[in-house]
Amino acid sequence: MTTKTYAAASFAVLFAVASAGSAIARTIALPAGTPIRFKLLRSISTATAKSGQSVPAELTAPIVISGNTVARAGAPAAVQIRSVEASGRIGGSASLNFSLSSIRLANGSTVAVRTSHYAREGKAHAKHNATVIAAGGILGALAGQAIGHDRDATAKGAAIGAGVGIAGAAATGKFDFQVPAGSHFRLTLRSPVQATF
Repeated sequence: MTTKTYAAASFAVLFAVASAGSAIARTIALPAGTPIRFKLLRSISTATAKSGQSVPAELTAPIVISGNTVARAGAPAAVQIRSVEASGRIGGSASLNFSLSSIRLANGSTVAVRTSHYAREGKAHAKHNATVIAAGGILGALAGQAIGHDRDATAKGAAIGAGVGIAGAAATGKFDFQVPAGSHFRLTLRSPVQATF
């Protein structure tokens, strides 16, 4: 092998090593506190949702760390319902609690994430039920007084009216709510995530 040929071969080897070095995978850490913006792709109703259920979502803004795009806007994500309570007819307000469970990174991999939670509680029953039951009692008392013209008739009418009011509250007292598809949220990472590119 001539000196020129040897030098050319050595240069080629060094170039290949340098190229391989530049292509070595690097790890980027998404620190706790990193904001993640997303929207729901399917509605969530407290009347039908179940704890542990997964709901599809989509990132609405890229996640950029030190100038590197770790996840792109439009990337698939998933929400997990942590707890949900349907509204009762007489008591028990509807409630919903969820967080992000996974996101698709720019390298094509899907990673599990632990984020802050979205929590909401529905309309309280107490005021509504009290109004319906009290109104029934008042109407019953007035009817009893008009019919019987004495205290016993008034008391009986009030009791009957209150019973009707309770039935009315049971018939009209459900207060479930829905978080519609397309709703936007901003949650933050609770634990860091390692991403290799």
